[in-house]
Amino acid sequence: MRAESAVRRDRLRAPGELLQVGPDNPAASNGALREANRLLEQHDYDRAGPILTRLVKDNPKDPEPLASLAVCVAAGRRQFATAEKLARHARNLDPQRGCGWFALGYVNLLGSRIDKGYSYLEEGRRRDPQDPRLRWGLEVYDERRPGVIADLARDNPVNRILATARRVVTDRRVVVATAVYAVYQTVFTFVRLA
Repeated sequence: MRAESAVRRDRLRAPGELLQVGPDNPAASNGALREANRLLEQHDYDRAGPILTRLVKDNPKDPEPLASLAVCVAAGRRQFATAEKLARHARNLDPQRGCGWFALGYVNLLGSRIDKGYSYLEEGRRRDPQDPRLRWGLEVYDERRPGVIADLARDNPVNRILATARRVVTDRRVVVATAVYAVYQTVFTFVRLA
């Protein structure tokens, strides 16, 4: 029951309020970062920006404040190129942590590059499955993404089946595995016929 209410509370957040400042956030131990993220969730970018800038200057090797600064720049100033550079830097500092991947996904979602944002969120979830921001970001993406057949409702069985097929077919791992298998079959057939 308690887990259900936590999930329900997360689902009530507006799309775009993807930062989580609860105890399940990996950055929850940093009080200044938690305060800045709270300000970001309240859309108070003017107050959050200086806090995040100071945190980045104090500890340039920590990807968490850098990722939050990327979100602040994208959401507050609408400077998507700068925000993407910050998010890439956060991701490069520690590619196994979800914060940089989340920031890249969020910046791209804000900049209307939906599929690119989704792929960053998915890669982040694959690398850091414990980060709740990535799960929530993917749920928001799935809620906002139109159905495969736009004239049908998203929950129509045909759209649901096609959406599952689209997720499988567009998954980079599936595409690579299919290409490798096709090359293998071609070489095997060529050698057998020769």
